[in-house]
Amino acid sequence: MGYQSTVVSVGTDATVLTLAQGGVVLQNLGSEIVYVGGPEVTADETSTGGLQLPASDTTAVTIPAAQMRRADDALYGRTASGTASVAVLT
Repeated sequence: MGYQSTVVSVGTDATVLTLAQGGVVLQNLGSEIVYVGGPEVTADETSTGGLQLPASDTTAVTIPAAQMRRADDALYGRTASGTASVAVLT
């Protein structure tokens, strides 16, 4: 299968960005920082705070198959306030 892309609207609740394994490219199209992590990701710098994807930034994320063991495993994003669109390429 070839590459797939989508745009996800992310707000203050944890939102699924992708279920894909392997390489994922994320681009924050919005003006808010998007925090990326697991289902319990928080929008801060605590132990559950996610990888920060600044406004207008792009990052590549590698998700090992071992991290996606269950059908409900996913990569999530959330903002501290407002919403941001995130482009996802898998």
